[in-house]
Amino acid sequence: MSHILFRAGTKILIIIVSFLLLSVQGCSPAEKPRGEELNNRDTHIRITALGDFLMHMPVVNAAYEPERSGYNFRKMFSEVENQLSGADFTLANLETRLAGPAKGYSGYPRFNSPSELAGDMKALGIDMVTTANNHSMDMGPDGIAATLDNLDRAGLLHTGTYRSGEESEKPFTVDIKGIRVGFLNYTQNTNGIPVPSESPFMVNLIERERIAKDINLLKKETPDLIIACMHFGTEYQQKPNEFQKTLVKELFQQGVDAVLGCHVHVVQPMETQTITAGGKQKNCFVIYSLGNFISNQRWRHSDCGIILNLDIHKTAEGETAIEKASYIPVWVHTYRENNRLNFRVLPVDEAIKNYEAGKDSLLNKNDYQRLQQVKQDIAEVMGPPVEF
Repeated sequence: MSHILFRAGTKILIIIVSFLLLSVQGCSPAEKPRGEELNNRDTHIRITALGDFLMHMPVVNAAYEPERSGYNFRKMFSEVENQLSGADFTLANLETRLAGPAKGYSGYPRFNSPSELAGDMKALGIDMVTTANNHSMDMGPDGIAATLDNLDRAGLLHTGTYRSGEESEKPFTVDIKGIRVGFLNYTQNTNGIPVPSESPFMVNLIERERIAKDINLLKKETPDLIIACMHFGTEYQQKPNEFQKTLVKELFQQGVDAVLGCHVHVVQPMETQTITAGGKQKNCFVIYSLGNFISNQRWRHSDCGIILNLDIHKTAEGETAIEKASYIPVWVHTYRENNRLNFRVLPVDEAIKNYEAGKDSLLNKNDYQRLQQVKQDIAEVMGPPVEF
């Protein structure tokens, strides 16, 4: 009897010890949930922003490949692909519609481009596009829906235009390596083409009450950072107007951390502002215009733009802030090959070095002089990188 009791006690003891060992192993630092790991270390990310994808027909035609009866836009951006794919998150302004070939491809004044553009943008490393701009209504309500469908098929995130009221009211946030970023996108107008009165949700217009409501909804998602992409300003002016400056201050007061501007087709300055909100001071960032990324606007100040890099830091305690804003000037180079006009986006500093080293046979002396002028023009508007 005592022998049976001993064996039973031994089994119980083994079970207890095994349970304790498993419990200890389950709590070892190597097995911590990922969320706890993120909460106990600093996190750094880079968000890259691009200006207007202004798809004039010469640009679209240059992408056509007759041998396969299709379009390839990726080759235009091969010289900057590393800068786009190297960021943790990249966004751009899509200033065209992807409404399908039945509506006919067209440039200014009403844009419609091949859907291959979406897939090529995704392949280049672009994660998201903003779709609220003055060309949102170019192909009508069904053009908005078709554009968003094509973006979805390509795997590109998007905000600014919508297929339903429910879709328009859903706060847009993205988790980037544990930093939750909320995005907003609005346009000043739609070039006189009215948004349907029965579907006012289709395009985010710059209406102060709507913006305030959206910011409050977004705050309920507890984002670490809020970025507003605003399509505003006076075209071809290198300085922001009073409407831009006033609206930006209002956005900062309401909780926006950074404003990224597009629309004017030239670069406008970037700056920091210190805002007191809720009894606390915080540094906010604005660039009033990123300029053109790709277009057929060949004149000075409009044939160029920047790649903006925002370096963001989240501390182990959960405080998130923009640490640095830097930029890479880019220029749209056109050249003829096999009797066809071609386009490519070049990083200015690298292109200058390549020409001087004899590494780019497509550049001539006039191109070299223009690159130097672009570098100087953008430096005069933008100034040095901004550190907080």
